[in-house]
Amino acid sequence: MSPTRWVLPRAISLSLLAPMFAVATASAQYLEPTLRSLDLGTGSVARSPRLLGMGGVSLAVPDRDASINLWDFASIPAGLASDDTTSTLDVRPGTSALSSAARLPFGRERQNLAARGMQAQLEGVYRNRESGGVFGLLADVSSLRWDHPYATTVEDRQGVRGPQAMTILGGVFPRILHEHLYWAMHLRFRSESVQDKFRSIVTNAAGEYIGLGGDELDPPTLFTPIKTNVTTSAYGLSTAYSIGASTKFALGIEHETDNIKVRNDQTLSSYETDETRPWWNGQAALVGSFGRTFQFGMSGKGRLSDSETDWRFSRAFLAGGNALSGRGHLDTRKEKASEFSMRARWAPGRITFAGALYTAANKVNIDPPNSSDPTSFNRFINSTYTLLGFGPAYPDSVIQGESRRYAFGWGGGASYRFGRSTLATEVNWLRDVASTRLLGSGPRRVAWNVRAGLEHTLGARMMGRVGYVYHRVDEDDYTAGNEYKGNAASMGLGYAPTGTAWSLQAGYLFEFRNQDFPDPAELHQSRQNLALQIHWAF
Repeated sequence: MSPTRWVLPRAISLSLLAPMFAVATASAQYLEPTLRSLDLGTGSVARSPRLLGMGGVSLAVPDRDASINLWDFASIPAGLASDDTTSTLDVRPGTSALSSAARLPFGRERQNLAARGMQAQLEGVYRNRESGGVFGLLADVSSLRWDHPYATTVEDRQGVRGPQAMTILGGVFPRILHEHLYWAMHLRFRSESVQDKFRSIVTNAAGEYIGLGGDELDPPTLFTPIKTNVTTSAYGLSTAYSIGASTKFALGIEHETDNIKVRNDQTLSSYETDETRPWWNGQAALVGSFGRTFQFGMSGKGRLSDSETDWRFSRAFLAGGNALSGRGHLDTRKEKASEFSMRARWAPGRITFAGALYTAANKVNIDPPNSSDPTSFNRFINSTYTLLGFGPAYPDSVIQGESRRYAFGWGGGASYRFGRSTLATEVNWLRDVASTRLLGSGPRRVAWNVRAGLEHTLGARMMGRVGYVYHRVDEDDYTAGNEYKGNAASMGLGYAPTGTAWSLQAGYLFEFRNQDFPDPAELHQSRQNLALQIHWAF
């Protein structure tokens, strides 16, 4: 087994819990999936520092930015017009950090994971009260640096940047269906850049550390990706219809194109792959209420993709040798994915009960070209064994494969308002099973957490919040020795000056995680999330 396969999975297993009910289907994106795998994303409270400060409770606490409606819950652009009654501007900066280490003999330690992320989001929406028209601009400039071991003495230092922007134009169809029919069209752009640098792990008297000034090394092979660029453009249409005074049904469709370029440029060689991956994304959602006490929401999404990847390689030899080059077909990729989520909230009085359900599935098929294809990458590698000095056992060979994923989760909670305070608690459970044609079923990840939060009015202008989270996860239910537990504490403040149109929310969460099985390495981890929000209504 190669170093990548035995070191990296052990480091990633320390990430423990992916955010409950926020597991997305596979895509060409790197930033968001990496944040989820490291558990640095904030999941269902990503747009609400208020709820983050309450321990991340999100089910039974009504919140302006986490409501059960077409925009906050289902993310359908046609729901933006009815998300609020005024024009709004929200600025959300934030940061996150992760550090993980294991104990070595003689009191030393080995750092096996380190990450730091920066987030900066903007959401501006103009709403015309007379015509019902809406224009929205959403922007996100986020980045992540992720250091992890690649081999015993080598680290892979990855830098990920993923700026994106989305514009939405919509409104109400006049004089059609009594102005109960909404429409929206949107454009979405994203540019992600992933840079891999291989460095030696720094060793001193205190231990072994990644993320420091180790010597920069060459990539392990001429075909190891060291720079990946993903450019995404998408356009879509959506519509929503009001059924009565409080229920809305919406449909949306989007065409997305991901241009993926992977490179490894060395002094005497150049390797590149190029893929244009088109997607058709569809969604349907239903949200509404019964009376004034019961709210519900259901959302289903589907994604389809079919693409091919091309490769190019060239290498110049020293004096007296011949140059080597080739190009052709790398593989064919097909993917289909779906997910369904449902939420309900019942508030008969001071007490509120809530529940959630989540399911997701996806399948990816990879097919290499036929062995008789003269442009096949596998054929090129096999025929150049004597020139390049390595054989087809390297991971650069492409094999036929199928991978599947099935996830199922649920959550439930309650909150109670007494005096100037709100107390909330909730439980989340998730099972996520992966399988491949070659290795069969596994790993099967089973995780659950208990959250509690308290919000108290500190005066006419300020709110104070505290929270607590207990995590427990089995990274693979089929095997032993990969169970973990974590404890987190949070705090937050809200400030809204009297007579002004702006408010400030802040939330901070700090967490410790440890192994829950006998091991002298004593793996331990710390994680932090800080989120701010400035909100204007005009």
